[in-house]
Amino acid sequence: MRALLGAAVLLMVQYLPANLSAPEIVARSRTARGTLAPGRYVIVDRIRGGGFERIRTTRIDGDNSIAVVRSGPYTTASGFFNGQSWYQDENGLVLIRSDFRRYVDPNNQALAHPEDPAYHVSVVGLTPSQPHQYVLEVNPPGGSDQYRYYDAKTFLVDHFVTFDADLHQHVTEFSDYRPVFHSVRPFRIHTSDGRPQNDTVSETTSFERAPADSPAVNMPVSRRLYTIDKPLVIPATFGRNGIVVRVTINGRGLDFLLDSGAGGLAIDPGVAHQLGLASYGVTNQTIGGDVNISRTRVPELDVGPLRLHDVAFNVVPISYYADGVRIVGILGCDFIASAVVGIDFQKSIVTLYPDSFDPHALGMFTLPLQLDDGVPRVQASFEGVPGFFLLDTGAMGTVAYDIYVQKLKSSPPMVEQGLSLSAVGGVVPAQLKRLTDLEFGGIHFGDASVFVPSSSTFNLSDYDGILGRDVLSQYELFFDYAKRQLYIKPA
Repeated sequence: MRALLGAAVLLMVQYLPANLSAPEIVARSRTARGTLAPGRYVIVDRIRGGGFERIRTTRIDGDNSIAVVRSGPYTTASGFFNGQSWYQDENGLVLIRSDFRRYVDPNNQALAHPEDPAYHVSVVGLTPSQPHQYVLEVNPPGGSDQYRYYDAKTFLVDHFVTFDADLHQHVTEFSDYRPVFHSVRPFRIHTSDGRPQNDTVSETTSFERAPADSPAVNMPVSRRLYTIDKPLVIPATFGRNGIVVRVTINGRGLDFLLDSGAGGLAIDPGVAHQLGLASYGVTNQTIGGDVNISRTRVPELDVGPLRLHDVAFNVVPISYYADGVRIVGILGCDFIASAVVGIDFQKSIVTLYPDSFDPHALGMFTLPLQLDDGVPRVQASFEGVPGFFLLDTGAMGTVAYDIYVQKLKSSPPMVEQGLSLSAVGGVVPAQLKRLTDLEFGGIHFGDASVFVPSSSTFNLSDYDGILGRDVLSQYELFFDYAKRQLYIKPA
C-alpha cells in the first residue's frame, strides 16, 4: 500500500511533454556513460552505512575483476574470473554464481529492451523544474515499479525510485560524475529506503591505472568450516517443524535448524548476548516482515564430533518452540557447503560425506543447482510449465507464487483460505491450492497441495516457489554445493 501511494504522489507532478522516446533516452544514457578503456585498474570506495564503514578495493584486469570489502573484523569478496561470476562470504566460502538474476530479472530485461512493449517502459515526461530531467517508468510484469530520472542535457542518471515488494520506497541517487578512462561514472552514490539504519553512502576515493607489477586477478580458494575424510553422522532430530541439530557454544547446548533455504548461519540476538558475543552493525531487511540483522563471530562451536573455529554468524531474531525444543539458530549454506550433506528422511539421519562421495555408485539422479544467494535453485514443473524453485529443508510445505500459478493452463482449485506462512519477520497470509502434475527429480506426483502467499513481501522475484519437506521427504537427498549438484533418489 505504501508503494502504491508513493507512486501516486509521483504521478501527481505535472510533467512537461518529452520529445524523445524511451529507447532513445536509454540509448543516449548508454552513450553518455561511455565504456571503460581496456586495461588494468584499481578503484577504492569508502562505504558508510549499517553501522559500519567499509573499504572496497576493486581490481580490474581485462574481463577479470575482484572487489574486496573490509569492514571491521569481516572481509568479503566478489568478482569475475574467466567469464565466471563468484562470491566469497565472511567465512571464506566461495560460491560460483550462475548469475541468473542478471538474465531473468524483469527490470534488467526491460532496460535491455525498452522498445519491447511487453516490458512496459514508458516516458512519463520532463520534470517542470530546472534542471530538466527525463522521467521513465519501468514496470515490467513480475518486476518492480521504478521511476528513472535522466538529466536532460547530459543523459546521465540523476536518481531512480523503486517501489519494491518489501513495500518500501527505495531511492538511489548518483552524483559527482567524473570522466575516467573513456567512461563517465558517479563518484558518490546514496541509497535509502526510509529505514535510517539502511542509509548507505558510497564514495570513490581513487580510480587509477594498476601498477605494472600488480598481481594478476584470480578467484580465491574457498575455505570450509570443517573438513572430513570419511562419512560422519551428526546428531539430528527429525520432526514436524524441521531437522534440528544440536550445537554447543561455550559449553551450552543449543538447538539449530538445518535449513537449505538459508544463505548463511544465524543465531538469535538474545542467545548471542547471553553467550557474550559482540554484535557489529545493523541493517533492516524484509523477510515476511521487517527485522534487524547484525553480525557476530563465534570463537568456537561444536556440532556433534565437529569443532568449528572463528565462525561468522548473522544475528537475527530466531526463537520459537518446535517439537518440544527451542530453536535459536540456523545452519545454512556455509555449513552445508563444507561437505556433501546427505539427508535421509525415512531413517531420520543426516550424514556428512567427503569429496570422494560417489553418487553414481548409488544409482542417483543428478540435478544441477544454482546457488547465487547461497540457497539452491532447481527446476521443477506443474502441468508441464517449467519453473525454478528454492529447495528448502526449513519449510514444512511447498509454495508456489501467484505469478507462476497464473501461468498454469488450469485454474487451480482452492482447498482452504485464511491460512498463514511463518517467516522470520512474522506471518504472511496464504491460500492452499491444489496443483496437478508436479514433476521433480524423476518422480511424477499426481497432484500436490501448495501454499500461495497473498502478500508480495514473501515472494522472491527470482523464484517461482519453494519445494518444502512435504515433497523433499519423498527422496534421499545429497547436497553437493562445491560441484553445484543435487544427488537424489526416490525413497
